[in-house]
Amino acid sequence: MNSVEESIAQSIVYLDNAIDVWNELKERFSRGDFIHISELQVEIYSLKQGSRSVSEFFTALKVLWEELEAYLPVP
Repeated sequence: MNSVEESIAQSIVYLDNAIDVWNELKERFSRGDFIHISELQVEIYSLKQGSRSVSEFFTALKVLWEELEAYLPVP
């Protein structure tokens, strides 16, 4: 618990294991930025392969998917 601020440590000190600590921190600090999520969804839906190879297109799509996943709130 020495690696987090004292005010945060107080809320996780009694959790039983590391996965519970990480889940609590993820829930607390997850970014549910709905405007950015909407913009990413529009970008994903409008993405076209164009002159890119399938591999290049898939890589661009995967980057957007991963960014979107980072912004989705924890259920």
